[in-house]
Formats: sequence, structure tokens, C-alpha cells
Amino acid sequence: MGSVPGFLSRMADRAACGLAYAGMALLCGAMLVQISDIATRRTLGFSILGSIDLTQLGVMGCVFLAMPLAFLRGTHVGVEFLTDKLPAPLLGAVKLAAGLIGAAFMLALAWYGLLQARIALAQGDKSVTLGIPMILYWAPLLVGTLASAATALIAALGALRRGEAA
Repeated sequence: MGSVPGFLSRMADRAACGLAYAGMALLCGAMLVQISDIATRRTLGFSILGSIDLTQLGVMGCVFLAMPLAFLRGTHVGVEFLTDKLPAPLLGAVKLAAGLIGAAFMLALAWYGLLQARIALAQGDKSVTLGIPMILYWAPLLVGTLASAATALIAALGALRRGEAA
């Protein structure tokens, strides 16, 4: 039973890395669209149709797909000067509480996002220029927030397992 949390943590890390790589690919695509748009405007005198739609989709995907890895590895922004001097058990309790609060917040975002995504899907909402179904904008948010909730819980359980939250 002692190896299950380690196995879970390794699997979560692999999955979170995969999501982060997918997010980076979306961001690189968005940058490529923007660079191409600027280059064609300057050299050929026309703009790439839908560059704003594509850039928004790429940035949205990058942000939400990278979050689970930040939760899992604890690389999100923190105010460490407040916690650096805490004794290990108290620091562990803070990490546990932060993980639980983070997971609850991500689940709340996922729930709200799901409600809005269902509305967008039911109404057939599309982006203004290219007509991209808005559900494609909601998909990275839903995947990212649910994965972030899971990785926040895994990180919190890791702090508990290591005895930091004794």
C-alpha cells in the first residue's frame, strides 16, 4: 500500500506534463499566428483572418493546461517569506490547507465552467470571425481545472504522507 501514493504521484506528474506540453504547443501556435499576421501586414498588406480567435484559443489553452503541473510541483506563485521560518509540521499544515483550498477553488471553477460550457454548446455559440465552436474554448478550461483540482489534492496528500502536516 505504501507504493500507491508514489505511483499515483508519478502518473499524475506524467499526465500534468503532457497537459503542459499541449498547452505550450497551443501557445506556440498562437505566437506563430501573431508573428505571421504581423509579417503579412507589414510585407503584403493584409491581415490573417481570425488571428484574434486563434490567439485567444491558444492562450486560453496554455494557461489552463499548464496549471495542473504548477499545482503538483508547487511552482505557482507563493509568498514564501511568510512560510520559510515555520516549523516543518506547521509548514506541512499550511501546504495541506493550501492544497485543499486550491482543489476546492478549482472544482468550483470547473463547475461554473461546465454550466457555462453547456449553455454555449446548447446555443451553438461560435467565435466571431472564424466561427470556431465556443465549446473548444471551454474544453481546456474544464480539463485544466479538473486536473488542477486532482493535482492539488495529490500535492496535499503528498505533504500529509511525508509527515509535513503532522
